Amino acid sequence: MVNSYTLLANLRAGRCSNTVEVRLLRFWEARNINKGGELMSIEMLLIDEADTLVQGCVSAVHQRKFRERLAEGSVYILSRFDVTRSKPKFKLSDGPVSILFYEGTDFEKLAATARIIPTEHFRFRTHEQILELANTSRQLP
Repeated sequence: MVNSYTLLANLRAGRCSNTVEVRLLRFWEARNINKGGELMSIEMLLIDEADTLVQGCVSAVHQRKFRERLAEGSVYILSRFDVTRSKPKFKLSDGPVSILFYEGTDFEKLAATARIIPTEHFRFRTHEQILELANTSRQLP
């Protein structure tokens, strides 16, 4: 087991050989309503001990490998994944990057951790900020 982990805030775009320890806050299926509800991906929100929140994604092609191992609230060790710039539309976190799982991604659920990783995360916005984002498709409230 690796004892040294990279914080999510330190990730940079590209194939990542580092290891992160994260809590899976939420996950859901993203479906294409224009194609009869076809599964596009499994989207998720991941958080680390520094309270950094990033969006994660498992494409439909790889979902069979990971889907049954996902449990909201659980802590995971994640390595060998891709890091991309966050999509400019429909952002769910303020993080500049997102994590993409691929076939070689290692994803191990931990029974316990010594780290204190938050179990929830809130994004507070002023009324002016919400009005600024209204109908822009840039971020979801």
